[in-house]
Order: sequence, then structure tokens, then C-alpha cells
Amino acid sequence: MMKWATLALLAGLAACASPAPAPVLLTIPPAGAAAAAAAAPASPASGTAAPIVAVRRVAIPEYLVARRVRFRADPSTLAEWPNTYWAERIEVGVSREFTAALRSRLPGWTLCDASCSDQVPTLALQVEMVPMDYLRGTQTLKAHTRITVTTGSAAPKVLQIAEASYELTSGGDTAQAQAQTIGELIGRVAALAATTLDAAARQAP
Repeated sequence: MMKWATLALLAGLAACASPAPAPVLLTIPPAGAAAAAAAAPASPASGTAAPIVAVRRVAIPEYLVARRVRFRADPSTLAEWPNTYWAERIEVGVSREFTAALRSRLPGWTLCDASCSDQVPTLALQVEMVPMDYLRGTQTLKAHTRITVTTGSAAPKVLQIAEASYELTSGGDTAQAQAQTIGELIGRVAALAATTLDAAARQAP
């Protein structure tokens, strides 16, 4: 009995000494290429000043705002990929990649954050992607986006609203495939936002 107890103790100590697996850190992949493939770039009309657009942070579901990478297990339940984390806050990564993809669609335009510092924005852009659910069982990302463009004045006036729903299939049952599909979604939303901004700029005072 003492022999078996000693062996069990040594096995337990060996297990404790084994290093834990390194966590997987994910980022949202660049979405600029996906946006560029969607439509021809929109440039300012000849003889007109290039618009300045205040791009507000992209709104995503609150239940996704966490370090752990979450997916939808069923209509009422969320789950998390094991030992997998966003390398940065997901809302920050989504907003940055969206702005980068939008910038590739609007050459000559000036895009800035919500404050625009000392610049006076011509237009303001708000994008909401709610819901934005990755269904692991079907390896599908389902999302709905609402794009609102207003004047950049202190008393903003709505110029354009666009909405669209998306259903994108990922390339595999991994957290990396989920991140890649989110990048593809961002590119498509950026292409729609570019078209919407272009239409708004033509009717802005």
C-alpha cells in the first residue's frame, strides 16, 4: 500500500510540474482586402473638398466584449473557446480594422476618430453590428449591420441610413477561423459604409 501511495504521490507531483499550455492569442485579421474586392473606390468629385468623416467606434453586442473568445452554442447560450483570448479588446480591434478597410475604399477622404481633434468633420459615421453571432455548430457567422451617416455639425442631421444582414461560412472549426470570418464581415460592412458615405456627401450642405 505504501508503495502505491508513493507512486500516486509522485505522479501527482509530476502532473503539477508539467507546464500549462500557452494561451492562444487572437487578433482580427486585416479586412482591407475584402473591402477592396467589393466595389470600385469612391473618390471626391472633381473640384470639391475632400470630406472629413468622424468615425465613431463600431458597436458590437455587449455579450461579446470580453477577453475570452466567445461563440453562440445555441439560441440562448454562449460558450468560450478553451484557453483562447483576444490579444486586445475585441471592440477596439473591430473598430480599427473597420476604419482601415473604409480608408482603402475612400482614397482622398480624411477619416478621424469621434473627436477629430482640431478638424471640423463634414460627416459623422456610426456603425452597429448587432447581432454578430458565430454559431460554432454550423461554422457560420450571422450578423446585422445598421449604418447611420449624419452631418458633422453640433446639431447633426441624418443624411443616410443603410442596413444589411450577412451570413458567412468559416473555413473550419477553430477560433482562428472565427476571427477570419469576422474580418471578412468587417470588409463587407466597410464596402457598404463607403457607398453610404459617398451618397451622403453628395447631399450634405
